[in-house]
Amino acid sequence: MSAMLEVFQANEAALRRYLQRHLRPGMDLEDSLQEAFLLAFKAEQREEISNPRAFLFTVARNVALGELRRAGASPIDPHESAERLLEINENAESSVDSSTIVDSQRKLIVLLKAIQSLPPRCREAFLLRRVDGLSFKSIAENMAISPSAAEKHVALGLVRCKQALEAAGYSPEEFGASRSEGTHIVRFRQP
Repeated sequence: MSAMLEVFQANEAALRRYLQRHLRPGMDLEDSLQEAFLLAFKAEQREEISNPRAFLFTVARNVALGELRRAGASPIDPHESAERLLEINENAESSVDSSTIVDSQRKLIVLLKAIQSLPPRCREAFLLRRVDGLSFKSIAENMAISPSAAEKHVALGLVRCKQALEAAGYSPEEFGASRSEGTHIVRFRQP
């Protein structure tokens, strides 16, 4: 049996949920699911795939992005991304006292405003990297740009978010960035 078929059968429910998060209401989830499997299966026939599960999910994301582009919808909706970040924040705060929650929400609002103020392409690349965890190569493929351009967009987003946080009196370390990471951000590919 095909490794891709086995992976698809074992992960069909998770893949369905994944696509559901990326597609807009009214878009055909089942067609996208089937298309993702068929594309991954065809690719497996041409070459060996070292991580079939990761490959299948990457193909599914590309299918969803293609559907969004064909429908004229924005692949990254800042409000939807903000809602996902708020969900993450709420889940993390379930066992924390109320003053810490209020402070965390203030920090999150500052960060979300900084993200929303980014230029559209920069914001898209930044969210694909920081929220969805895509590699620069995947971001480049999704946005039809070079990996170098993807890196530059993400770096600009990081620098601008860092500046906004510092202007509001917060340290990037409060958001999980290490001090060395912050230094790297500032020096990243500047002329």
